[in-house]
Amino acid sequence: MLRRLPTAALLLALLSVLTTVPGDSSREPAGAPALTVEVLERARRVAEAWSDSESARIWRTGYYPQLYLQDWLSEDFYTSGGAFAAFLGGRIDLAADFPPFSGTGTVSFPDGTSVALPLTDPRSAYEWRTEYRDPCPREPCDTRLTVTAVRPATRSQRTSRGTVTVPVWEFVFAGLEKPYAVAAVESQAPSVDYNIKDEDLPAGVTDVVLASEDEQWLEGMIEPENCADARPGEVYGTADVLVLIGRTTGRPRSCTGPGSVQYPRFPFTRPLGDRAVLNLAGRPVLFPELVPES
Repeated sequence: MLRRLPTAALLLALLSVLTTVPGDSSREPAGAPALTVEVLERARRVAEAWSDSESARIWRTGYYPQLYLQDWLSEDFYTSGGAFAAFLGGRIDLAADFPPFSGTGTVSFPDGTSVALPLTDPRSAYEWRTEYRDPCPREPCDTRLTVTAVRPATRSQRTSRGTVTVPVWEFVFAGLEKPYAVAAVESQAPSVDYNIKDEDLPAGVTDVVLASEDEQWLEGMIEPENCADARPGEVYGTADVLVLIGRTTGRPRSCTGPGSVQYPRFPFTRPLGDRAVLNLAGRPVLFPELVPES
């Protein structure tokens, strides 16, 4: 597919890691700060914590969807006047009954296996979306949406085991052709206990957007708080996992909006295979594109 132990032994071990991972600072343009021992030690601890963890087990055998892709907004929301503004502001009225939600829903995997998981309460999804928010996060500020139906359905969803079919709750809105949908089952992945600032150490990778066909590099997305220019990233690799280490020049610059997002490459020598790809916060950032066979 386009596809902190300050000992001499630790320093030697970390230096040996760099000799097996492309992108060492000696080949970087002038001004790119070298990786610190603390950052490399953090990457080592992230990789070590993943192996034999409950997260790794669920990654291989359970339902582990992408963290930020568990609901679906159609293009209607962006093209129908103030619909998106009303949605962001939680200005949503209810003119429909909620369907029963007892029992389980089935997640179907590309390899033909499936898992039955408890269905969530669609009312909870509605209440979460309509709880108090900024009254006007985006203009126009006087528009509202009305839910006219809530119904079960399915969607395709990217997970650690490829693209699955997952049960969802669809919310039909008056005046919009296509509904909003939210996953009707919860991820089996254990909660990851980290501070969101961990994603910015030193330039946190929030997602992988591209992988080379020969599995020799990944392209990651970073958004440095100071908008410093990105440099080619580093990779800490083991037999089970790759940990991506974002790098920047460290020199602040002015930027706003999309200009702060950058896409550096992370080269490595061994093919990726089925190894998990994590950021420095220990969160998976690459999900395979396997799809069910027709």
